[in-house]
Amino acid sequence: MNTKFLETLVVLSRVGSFRETAQVMHSTQAAISQRIAALEEELGCDLVDRSARRLQLTPRGELVVRQAERMLALERELRESTRPDAPAAGRVRIGAIETVVHTWLSPLIRRLAERCPGVEPDLSVDTARHLQEQFRQRKLDLMIQNDPFPEAIGTLDYRVTPLCEFPLRWVARPELLPASGRLNLQDLERVPLLTFSKTSSPQAHVRALFAEREGSPVRICSFPSVQSIIQLASTGYGVAAIPPVFVREQMARGELWQCEGPALPSMLITALTESRMSVAVRETLAVVREVVSEFCEQAGPDWARPLETEQV
Repeated sequence: MNTKFLETLVVLSRVGSFRETAQVMHSTQAAISQRIAALEEELGCDLVDRSARRLQLTPRGELVVRQAERMLALERELRESTRPDAPAAGRVRIGAIETVVHTWLSPLIRRLAERCPGVEPDLSVDTARHLQEQFRQRKLDLMIQNDPFPEAIGTLDYRVTPLCEFPLRWVARPELLPASGRLNLQDLERVPLLTFSKTSSPQAHVRALFAEREGSPVRICSFPSVQSIIQLASTGYGVAAIPPVFVREQMARGELWQCEGPALPSMLITALTESRMSVAVRETLAVVREVVSEFCEQAGPDWARPLETEQV
């Protein structure tokens, strides 16, 4: 049995279309259709329900996908076991939230080039929600983000590696802050609140502060771009709920101040991979952990804190 055909079926089941499968596998739609047809002929059953308006697998197709995933994982493990000392090499598709760009992305890329010259990092920067969707469709090998990934709960198929936490604080120009030096909910209702995208955990935490205040006129402005939040806060447009590490320079110059106020949970940054990963992905993850640990040590606990416990 051709394992490439099995891999094609697995990808098709995840992305949900022949066109997307062709893009992921760097092939053509015609070739993808031929592989599925050949697999159906070999197994003697229909794997794809072609009568449905949207692509879906038949019950036997779903069964074959589950078994194919196990077979492909065993094949990868077998190949790697015969080359235990082979240097890490190949393309590693990394998805990261913009927080990484503003903290430790540059040292990560430099360290990878030094430590693993054969690894080709292919970086995508997006919101956690979009990264998770790409990861589900196997378009990413390594995902670095800050939201829970439900599929990783109660399974050994994924490896979740906690990296660090960034304290979330209220930051604004000094003229927007109360003389008392501490913000309350009434203060926050008077100004626009600047934070991350609508689907992010920080935005949900900010909104939850006002859940029991009926008729609250709070204005929560959500942005997928960290730089947009920083620019608006720097011009005095509103109060930002962000990790202060983003604006260390502005705070040092006195342009922005950090203020006490309603408590917000820290942003917990994790890395997520499939449990059975390639040597290149494994080495990349090791470098990520090393770089993050060094960044946190240099920045200090007020700005970033390492998370040592590893979950599987």
